[in-house]
Amino acid sequence: MQIKTTDAARNKWRGILLELGLPADCLSNKHGPCPMCGGKDRFRWDNKESRGTYFCSQCGAGDGMELAIKFTGLDFKEVATKIDGIVGNINADAPPRVISKDQNKDLLKQIYCRTRPVEPEDLVHKYLATRDLEELIYPPALRFAPVLDDGEGGKHPAMVAMVGVVGETKSGGGPRYRAMHRTYLRPDGAGKAEISQPRKFTPGQLPDGACVQLCEYVPGGPLGIAEGIETALAASAYYEMPVWAALNTSLLKKWVPPDGCKEIAIFGDNDANYSGQKAAYELAHKLAGKGYIVTVHIPEDDGTDWADAWSKRCREKMEVTMT
Repeated sequence: MQIKTTDAARNKWRGILLELGLPADCLSNKHGPCPMCGGKDRFRWDNKESRGTYFCSQCGAGDGMELAIKFTGLDFKEVATKIDGIVGNINADAPPRVISKDQNKDLLKQIYCRTRPVEPEDLVHKYLATRDLEELIYPPALRFAPVLDDGEGGKHPAMVAMVGVVGETKSGGGPRYRAMHRTYLRPDGAGKAEISQPRKFTPGQLPDGACVQLCEYVPGGPLGIAEGIETALAASAYYEMPVWAALNTSLLKKWVPPDGCKEIAIFGDNDANYSGQKAAYELAHKLAGKGYIVTVHIPEDDGTDWADAWSKRCREKMEVTMT
């Protein structure tokens, strides 16, 4: 007996949509360009209940079938026929990877052993220099891996960020790291590697307060928190204050300041779909309710973050110098 196309497609939507021509980076469960309207950062494929669901602040929400219809421009019957021909040759979507604490510890050790401190003229330095963020001394939480597996069958150099919770230490001393965040780089360091997901976390859930501590914090002084690593480094340079990186909006909203800190500056992204602003103000609301002194800073230009704002300032200074 033939079953409904949508039932046959359940738990196979990623493979189906790839076969229909959707770019892989549209199917990463992260905000990005919309394959239908072309918006820069308004689309997210969340695949709820394995139904291929998505949301776009311009196009609205729908399931995998609606996405396939809107993307291809075909009618329901034509798309259903194509999907019926695809599902027999597509394996079920892989479930999220789950590993034990011991496996996670071993994985972190393996990655760490392939890294070394960032130094001037290595590829991490060159990559950050493209964002006007080169330093003479880099934080211990940032490391350089000459080569790492990218999880997509390739190998690339990478910037590796150590993710921890402030105050947590190993039994033998030193900071305890819960995860690592990898930014895969081009061979010349001139940008991110050209793969579907150049930024990746190691598997596992992170506790509230997890972040990349990009500088030392002196209790009693102000502290900033931003989303990305480059954004945090740029905000630190822009405002001349210590800034840490939460790495994404979900972790930003749940961030917990260290003991002794009462003044927080939150550096949100100016996203077209307001996800960056929303996360920044959610955190501000939570912290203000607990008695913290909080300020929120959003770049002026639409669709930019503080790394963009810092690069813009550097260009303007250069233009003034040359005139």
